[in-house]
Formats: sequence, structure tokens, C-alpha cells
Amino acid sequence: MSDKPVPKSKQPQAKWLKITWTVFKIFRVPVLAVLAVYIGLWIGYTKFGHQPASEILHMSTWRHLYDLVFAS
Repeated sequence: MSDKPVPKSKQPQAKWLKITWTVFKIFRVPVLAVLAVYIGLWIGYTKFGHQPASEILHMSTWRHLYDLVFAS
């Protein structure tokens, strides 16, 4: 005879737990991507650019950057 252990059957998960896990799996990559972009902006603008962190998301900052890049 074989002495292999018999696999236990999985307990059914609660419906709310399954939905929560699915929502977490869907949103984790976009949330991490936005977080990585914000951290990159913060490091680049405040640490390398020596500017105040409060100006990172101001529209005037990005308009100025756009004008610098696409100036003729």
C-alpha cells in the first residue's frame, strides 16, 4: 500500500472575501504604478531639483515643463 497523504478539500470562501480579493488583485498594479510615479516625481523634483514638494502637482509646474521641452 502507498503511504501518500490524502489532500484535504478546500473550505469554500465567503462571497465577500472572494469579491474583496478579486478587487484587490485588479487594483494593486495600477495603484502601485501611480504610487511609483508620485514617488519618482517627489524624488526628482525635491531632491534633485531642490524645489518645494507642494509644487509637484501644480498645473503651472507642468505647463512650464511643457514649454521648456517643446519650445521652438
